[in-house]
Amino acid sequence: MVVITKDQLQFIVNHAQATYPEECCGFLLGINSEEKRVHSAISVPNINQKSRSNRYNIDPLELVRADEAALRANLDLIGIYHSHPDAPPEPSKIDREYAWPNYTYIIVSLENRVTKEVRAWQLNDDKSTFQSEDLRIIE
Repeated sequence: MVVITKDQLQFIVNHAQATYPEECCGFLLGINSEEKRVHSAISVPNINQKSRSNRYNIDPLELVRADEAALRANLDLIGIYHSHPDAPPEPSKIDREYAWPNYTYIIVSLENRVTKEVRAWQLNDDKSTFQSEDLRIIE
């Protein structure tokens, strides 16, 4: 299960709406245990140069910065969020190819800049498929 506050989720949704019709992306920092708790979300630029409407890429230096921020705050880098403009919040084949097991992937689905659904996923250890994670939103 992934626990996220209403404000943190709103931050992610706002980022997705602001970048529509392109995909947004960012990191999730928190506590990585049986119940993953998101403590903060960090937005980063989508550096994909070819197809930003259905792909995202993150600068590796942004990953290093996020990991360092997590360490300074005694947190873990627990996942990545991104949006799917005009598409369902389900991992794509490309998402699976680039995802890492044990991370949570929050996907925001938008249609005409309006959020339709938000889901959380985790890639299996063998990288064959994603499993849906329960997403609990708290105050």
